[in-house]
Amino acid sequence: MYTESELMRKHLFRLALGVMCVLSAVALVAPVAAQQPPTTTAPYWAIAAATTTLWSGPTSDALNFGPAPAGLLLQVVAASGSRVRVWNPLPDGLAWADRADLTPTEEPSATELAALKNFQPWWAMTHVNATAWSASDSDAQAWGEIPQWRYLQVLSPVYGKRVLAVDPRSHSQLFVNANTIGPVGPPPPEYFGDPPSDDEAIGLPGRIIQATDWFERPARVDYFASDRWEINQPVQVEGELNTSEGQQWYRVGDGQYVPATTVRLPQPPDRTFPGRWIDASISEPVMLTAYDDDRPVFSALAVKGRTTFETPTGVFRILRRVANETMDSLTLGIPRMSPDGYYLKDVLFTQYFSGDGAALHYNYWRSNWGYTGSHGCLGMAYDDSLFFWEFATVGTPVYVHD
Repeated sequence: MYTESELMRKHLFRLALGVMCVLSAVALVAPVAAQQPPTTTAPYWAIAAATTTLWSGPTSDALNFGPAPAGLLLQVVAASGSRVRVWNPLPDGLAWADRADLTPTEEPSATELAALKNFQPWWAMTHVNATAWSASDSDAQAWGEIPQWRYLQVLSPVYGKRVLAVDPRSHSQLFVNANTIGPVGPPPPEYFGDPPSDDEAIGLPGRIIQATDWFERPARVDYFASDRWEINQPVQVEGELNTSEGQQWYRVGDGQYVPATTVRLPQPPDRTFPGRWIDASISEPVMLTAYDDDRPVFSALAVKGRTTFETPTGVFRILRRVANETMDSLTLGIPRMSPDGYYLKDVLFTQYFSGDGAALHYNYWRSNWGYTGSHGCLGMAYDDSLFFWEFATVGTPVYVHD
């Protein structure tokens, strides 16, 4: 005989209609028109040898109730053709299964059966990033990642290493490893609320200037936190809103919010130019913005010149461009081995805009984006320098200002 714990690990039922409660047995007894009378058979117990499908009836037009995991305990009560009618003790409901997918097993004890029938769903939360699985067995497919601190309602005992659960917001069902969740109370009402409306439309390309999580709602609570974004992460700020607590947030996508203090947006320049041009605001954090007339189309953080090698300000134009070059401080009369010397190979996407050598270019040797560190150039990450290389040409205006 199985022990209670062994039986609890062997028997798992997956509901198929996307409802939250595992006790929904109504769907499992739905009639199907024109069924053949089932053949009476002596009841016996069986387990699903592999993930199988539960049906509303024995005929080809039966409704698909969804998959049932390997190891699911069922009692066979009737047969019709290639299918058998089964009783599932967990929701106390009836369904049909393919006969070939079931393997006879010993009858559970009254205590073991009562443990299954008396199971009650409970609330849990992921305490680490978890994987959503399609089934409980080793052949299951990974559906994606569940972020840390997300609520789930557990719908079954542990089977193997996993439980069946439902996401209370999307109502989607999934299997999750039992060691990635822990019991908690029910979610607060705001967990189910719709995202608020923007107070103001923004529509500007920005950059993250302080490492932060993005949140599914404008609130710094764990169960809304998602992926972490590092400095210089590009964002498209769609809207702004202020919470009742006086916090300012930016909406950077559908259901994606970041605190406004973590984002640098291009500020309206005091002058514009026709066609394509580049605005370089060297007030920290330094930001370069590509404009088409007065419309900002792209922005990025950049490294600017140090105090002894300040980036020149004023209105310039791209004078010449070098796709790949070696930068040597000797050309400026600075010995390579001196504290200010350098010898850098494979500097990509260089666009000179001043006669004394200030340029836009790829900077692979520094990453303090938005602050000082160069000999006067405006250095950027690879993707950003490539964008400006493809955006500009000789003669493109460059407006550098504080």
